[in-house]
Amino acid sequence: MPNIFRRKLGADPATQRYPGALAGLLSLGKPTDDTSYQKWAEQLKDHVPDLIRMVLDEDLNQRQEKDPAVWAPLHALQILGVLGAESAAQPLTACLDWDDDWIGEALPKVYAGIGPAAIPVLQAYLEDSTQDRFGRAKASESLAAIARAHPPVREAIVTYLAAFLGRPSADDSPAEEEVTTFVIGDLMDLGDSSAYPAIKRAYEENRVNPQMIRLEDVEAEFGLRPKPDYTKLPLLPEEPGVRLALRCKVCGRERSYLFPKVYCDLSTLSKKKPAKYSPIIIPQRVVCQKCGAVDQYELSALGHVALMADLLMEIEPKLRGRRREDQRVQYMKFTTRWGYMHPLEALERYQAEIARHPDKADLYVGYGNVLKFLGRADQAEAEYRRAGELDPTNPHVWHNLADLAADRGDYAEAIRLWQRTLEMTPHSKLPAEERRTFLEVARNNIEALQKGYTRPLSQHTIPLSTRPAKSLQRRPSTGTLPVARKGQPILRVKGSQPCPCGSGKKYKHCHGRRARRGR
Repeated sequence: MPNIFRRKLGADPATQRYPGALAGLLSLGKPTDDTSYQKWAEQLKDHVPDLIRMVLDEDLNQRQEKDPAVWAPLHALQILGVLGAESAAQPLTACLDWDDDWIGEALPKVYAGIGPAAIPVLQAYLEDSTQDRFGRAKASESLAAIARAHPPVREAIVTYLAAFLGRPSADDSPAEEEVTTFVIGDLMDLGDSSAYPAIKRAYEENRVNPQMIRLEDVEAEFGLRPKPDYTKLPLLPEEPGVRLALRCKVCGRERSYLFPKVYCDLSTLSKKKPAKYSPIIIPQRVVCQKCGAVDQYELSALGHVALMADLLMEIEPKLRGRRREDQRVQYMKFTTRWGYMHPLEALERYQAEIARHPDKADLYVGYGNVLKFLGRADQAEAEYRRAGELDPTNPHVWHNLADLAADRGDYAEAIRLWQRTLEMTPHSKLPAEERRTFLEVARNNIEALQKGYTRPLSQHTIPLSTRPAKSLQRRPSTGTLPVARKGQPILRVKGSQPCPCGSGKKYKHCHGRRARRGR
């Protein structure tokens, strides 16, 4: 290929396509602060069609950055804006969705120069759902630029953009939702609070992507609430739990969710090969706020950013204090009777084992434990009841069923099931120490509930401040012990910490001792 950078200007084929008056634009190069488009506009006011053709010239736009001619379309575009060339309004819409930062930044200013004559053209483009959402966003931004540059049409444009938020197609797709959000951003920039009722209605009807702009940001911009002080850190809401942005795989919408617990499986992260499941584990059902799809989600870009920020705070001592303990992701390794394993992988393993051994009650209990951990209480209950049919003397069955009843607030049923635990435990095949633990915890729980003590509806028991020290402690159930005999994912416990079985002993003196013995 000949080296075009060594050609003389006259050798460039582009010079043959344009009048000599425009030849200087081909050699002008990258714009600087000294570039005066006003002077060029005076020279080229009779060449508007040629300037439009130069803006859209595919050959020039595809040139390498070192070639001065690649900047000619941008120069021509700026000159059209200075000229206020109304005939350019429609052709220039072809540039709205270009992936070109220079052109994209210049377009609103150019359309502002063209003025009110461009309004119908931009409105038609904005309303065309077949166009790219970012191009439509640029059309909205250009309308806002016209509103700022031409006060007589400002009110009409604000009214139009506010009404556009309620268009019939506003709820059709994630792309329409994003376009709505971009328009809200332009209304915020215009600062006309008359648009606030329409904006608020769009949020109330769930037709906005709140990950891009929150209603609180709109209200602060319109002076309806104090603006946040960005000089103070951390800017974290005073809310318990981990907030993540998720994208629904069914409807494509992105929404923010607050979870009591979020785990990161270190075993999955350490795998060299691509993992089948995400290392991020949310131990509860996730219901899409838009379409209602259950557990059909993936982390959005903002969700990944939140996790990176959390990890940075986890490893940097100076940042750790900026986030409350209950707002942090918990990093751990999950284990089952088969060793370290992702909870979703454990579900598949249990399903396979149950298919091979359908009469083993402990498999159903372990399967139920994993389901319970993942927040699928209804499915877990069915597995526990199946285990109870196969082995009525298994105390894990009745204890876990009582647990589920207490979690949903059915305390009468919980008492009945813990009483069932007391009846069945002496007949079980568990070691004597484990039977004693089940009996003690069941009695404590029955006594606490009969005295009126209750607990939060969560699979992770959090003792109330008014509760006796040993009431409703973390209780033993198949798979919850660090030995991981029955398969529920657990956090490894240090020897000096209380044993999670609820015995009141240190782990090293309780189940940790059996774990060391290989039991």
